Amino acid sequence: MSDTPLSPKPLIEGLPAGSQLEGVLAHRPELLERYRQFYLGLWQSGFVPVRTLELCRVRTAYIHGAEAELAIDHPDAPLDTATRESLAAGTLTSFAASEQVALELAEQMPFNHHGITDAQVHQAVSAFGEAGAVTLLTALAFFDVTCRLKLVWSLAVEPAQQQADLLV
Repeated sequence: MSDTPLSPKPLIEGLPAGSQLEGVLAHRPELLERYRQFYLGLWQSGFVPVRTLELCRVRTAYIHGAEAELAIDHPDAPLDTATRESLAAGTLTSFAASEQVALELAEQMPFNHHGITDAQVHQAVSAFGEAGAVTLLTALAFFDVTCRLKLVWSLAVEPAQQQADLLV
């Protein structure tokens, strides 16, 4: 993966037919439908701001080097180049306090989720409420899994009109 952040492609609503991720998950249609509903629910719950979720999704993708995930941009929370560069570098100090709480958890989820402390969870509860903290931690796990699936299945960056994602 290159050191420069990718320019995100616009996200198309839903998971379009023919996308690589859908093609793999479609082998188990019930899995695809449940995955879709659950993941979409995280974004629509209102417990965590969409921008915060998007920051965490993109940071997780940078941690993994998941270019197929980095090529996606959430339409309700587009991130400018400077923000993506900060996320790529892991420089989190320029973000709002609640975003920093979420991003610090996102830093740990991929490779040190057992190291998340009670104090960090309490910070998340303070920032987002109990339901928000649960939503955030669940979303972080899903972002991690989505990156891992795209990497293990060697899913390439797709053209914008075939972008596979579940964010809207």
